[in-house]
Amino acid sequence: MTTFDRSLSTTVLADVGRLLVIPTVAGLALSLGDLVTMTHVAYPWANLANSSAIWAIGAFVLGAALRTDPARSAVAGVVMMLVAVESYYGFAVLFDLGGLQSLWSNTAQTWLVFGVFAGVVFGIAGAWTSGTVWWQRVLGAAAGGGVLIGEALHTRMHLGLTLGGFRNELNESAVLMAVLGVALVVATSRSPKVLIPAMLLTVPTAMFCAAAFSAAGITY
Repeated sequence: MTTFDRSLSTTVLADVGRLLVIPTVAGLALSLGDLVTMTHVAYPWANLANSSAIWAIGAFVLGAALRTDPARSAVAGVVMMLVAVESYYGFAVLFDLGGLQSLWSNTAQTWLVFGVFAGVVFGIAGAWTSGTVWWQRVLGAAAGGGVLIGEALHTRMHLGLTLGGFRNELNESAVLMAVLGVALVVATSRSPKVLIPAMLLTVPTAMFCAAAFSAAGITY
């Protein structure tokens, strides 16, 4: 085998790991962690596990951690989300929390579509935060924090539709998501020249995400 062949084989193996193996493991961990948290952890923390924004942040973190180009991060994010959605229903069947038909239900299909979108958008955003281009780092940080704060706003806007003690739990979850959103912007900015514009951009991003959650019919 020539040096070129060995280099090509190493590149192919690295891509298989980045695009298939790591995202698959991450997707399984996300779905299993969701179910375990919901069934064994008290609210408001349990509600965070099943948050759409938290799942999107899974693709965001993966994109940042892979340290690769945005295109590969997008593919990895999609693989992770698709695996997470289907394995979520699969684990639910194993734990007697759902029926086998849920694997191909309309609900599962809807979340698969959302998963593709989230995987692309937040996989790329995560990759941008680990790069060196200033405007990409700003947009990436704002996207990550914005989706969390956006769901927090969406939750707050719909508290009037929730009755009983669950309203208080959702309110606490919204506060936690907002705090996590701000913390994520700070953590991914890494410098004042990125942090300040990222924080400013997070405001309209959060408002857009809140509107998107409402338009998508996300309820609690």
